[in-house]
Amino acid sequence: MTFPMLADFAVRLACGLALLLLLTPWRQVPPAFFRTHCLVILGLLVLAGLDASRVGVRGPVLVAAVTAAVLGYLAAVAWGLGLVRVGWPLTGLIAALCAADLVAISRSPSLGLWALNGAGRLASAFLMGSTLTAMLLGHHYLTSPAMSIEPLKRFVRCMGWGLIGRALLAAIGLAYFVSTAAGATANPTVSPLFLAVRWGMGVAGPAVATFLAWKTVQIRSTQSATGILYIAMTLVLFGEMTALVLSREAGVLF
Repeated sequence: MTFPMLADFAVRLACGLALLLLLTPWRQVPPAFFRTHCLVILGLLVLAGLDASRVGVRGPVLVAAVTAAVLGYLAAVAWGLGLVRVGWPLTGLIAALCAADLVAISRSPSLGLWALNGAGRLASAFLMGSTLTAMLLGHHYLTSPAMSIEPLKRFVRCMGWGLIGRALLAAIGLAYFVSTAAGATANPTVSPLFLAVRWGMGVAGPAVATFLAWKTVQIRSTQSATGILYIAMTLVLFGEMTALVLSREAGVLF
């Protein structure tokens, strides 16, 4: 049974947030940031579980999503109490379960296509997670202006690397689709408009926003950086949602 798009999107974002939380230096960032992150992860995974069960998805994929949601609640409690040695491994388990789900739902008769789609979903998760994490962290400088700027620099760098990886895998997916469609008698078509939106708003736009955010972070203009990161997050979300629609039409992740 096909995994629903909303659940797919929610698991990706939850996975990315959990991964980036593992990269967050807890000695430099307030505990409230970790707790808020885990609550967002909890909400996303509950949404994914409800959407998947609505269309009849059962088995290990649904169990993993529900288990990760429970762990998200426990992690939020642990981080809220300042129990780093409990919260960190719980967050790691959430990331592992979500990543396993993303690989599982990418299953394809072709091992190469399975690997491409799985890698694309993980890259999508990392890109969305790093962008949202950077944006949320930018807000904390309003209440903690003395906080080190290094964590925000780290996340903006993650955005850049995530965007490069995602764009490369999307290009490979597009090349694969073009090459297979050329020799097929009844091949699926994709909308040129959706392709333009996917590459314009989902790749080119975030690339410019990431560059501008990096420049503002270097001069510690956190308010300006946060505004730019809002724009980057909007562009990334539009790009990834468009990619979801395209992937359902083409059978390969763009």
